[in-house]
Amino acid sequence: MSPHGDRRGRVEPDKTQALSHPVRLGILGLFTSDPGRSLAAEDLLAALVEEDPATFGKYDAGQIFYHRARLQKAHLLPTG
Repeated sequence: MSPHGDRRGRVEPDKTQALSHPVRLGILGLFTSDPGRSLAAEDLLAALVEEDPATFGKYDAGQIFYHRARLQKAHLLPTG
């Protein structure tokens, strides 16, 4: 047994943190349903608002850019 116990199935801490915000979950959901979609902040914002205007209508493209970057840093979205 490893000194840290059985870690199979556990999410890494950076991924847990990345998944702790509703915008990030929304972005990841969009990407999961359509991996070929544009990851431009403006495009993601438009898709999120279309999906749920009450939740995502209060965000701007800069905030979406930030949350997308957190997902990319955690290796949950492709970069580039």
